[in-house]
Amino acid sequence: MARSLQTGSGFLMRRLASFAFFAVIVGAGCVRVVRPPSDLIYEDVPQYAWESLKQQGSFRFDYYVARSSMQFEVQGSGVVVLPDALRFKGTWRMGEEERVLNLAAAGDYQLERQGSEWMPRQKSEEAKILEQADRVIRKALLRRKGRGFELVEDDGETITYSFQPNLFYLDPGFEKKYTAELVVDGRTLLPRKINARSDDDDIQFKFSVLGVNRRKKIRIPFSENFKLTYALEEGRFAKAKSVLRKRLKDVGRASRMRIKAGNLEAALTFPVDKQVAEILGEPGQLVILGLNLEGAGPQINTRGELSDIFHIADTVAVPVVRSVGVGFDSLSRPLLELTITNPEPRSRVFDYLGVAVDGVLYEVLPVDNPTDVLRIANVTTYEEAIALSTKLQRPFNGQLRFLDQERLR
Repeated sequence: MARSLQTGSGFLMRRLASFAFFAVIVGAGCVRVVRPPSDLIYEDVPQYAWESLKQQGSFRFDYYVARSSMQFEVQGSGVVVLPDALRFKGTWRMGEEERVLNLAAAGDYQLERQGSEWMPRQKSEEAKILEQADRVIRKALLRRKGRGFELVEDDGETITYSFQPNLFYLDPGFEKKYTAELVVDGRTLLPRKINARSDDDDIQFKFSVLGVNRRKKIRIPFSENFKLTYALEEGRFAKAKSVLRKRLKDVGRASRMRIKAGNLEAALTFPVDKQVAEILGEPGQLVILGLNLEGAGPQINTRGELSDIFHIADTVAVPVVRSVGVGFDSLSRPLLELTITNPEPRSRVFDYLGVAVDGVLYEVLPVDNPTDVLRIANVTTYEEAIALSTKLQRPFNGQLRFLDQERLR
């Protein structure tokens, strides 16, 4: 029988009773955590914990991976600044060979400190630590109704689960049997540890989370390794430079701006995904549309659904975005929750209401649906969701068309 976190034990009741106090700690800047859903059960906690970690601003981590039979070992510590920046310091050993690791990475690119130089290269496995942790746990998360995890203990401070890990990275032939545990913090419901090992202790993987939301960026000397180029199609260059610089900073990219040959160029240390680069140049205008199934207005279809065709009867509201939260639905798909002002449509005499951003129809709502809080769930990747959130919070009365991204070194 599924056990609810709200009623399952005296500890859980004490933990929930402490959330009012804990919110004060949150406000001080330690952990961005909301009270868990009232119907959350033990089987839901692993998914909730892992996806909630990805909604934080940053966290520190300790990392250890080894295969004794190959005399292989990597260990160290670092920090992740979401959505994709990582800093890691540690050691790599294989037999008698040993080297110091001093890495900074973002996207599919990394810089490695060698002497006094930061050497650029494609992202190596040593810089894919968060991706490794996700691979270890992902197969268990994908099993329906929490069946990938078994509750071991709830001791009042932590909740521990066992699961079958995926350690293909260290055992590509699937030659061994494994055990693993996920340890979740009992108050924040964020993961504390993922520990996995083979039954013969030959292979080990350890990933621990610490210091959530205590860092805002990774510190590394700026160098011009990539260049984004935009054409200004509407608006003023001065405003475009200012908005683009702030939007790039919001997605974790320091930049230097210049105007050259009639285009706006942004020099970066780390690259930006092409789709993100395109989104960051767009106006960020949110509108609520009146939609009919038939009529003379322009046609529009829901993003990704070519058969969902509507006719735009009118633009019934141009709201101002107050805040945007980025999260995940129950199937780990990214979504945005918008709190807006001036939300009330001036008319609701339509078949549906539509939520559109820069001419893209993301959501179709019943015509009587409240509009003070809106959800945008038709988003493909977490990186896209972050970029969409950024442009909605920093709208631009103009248009930058992304031209290309060039690697400079």
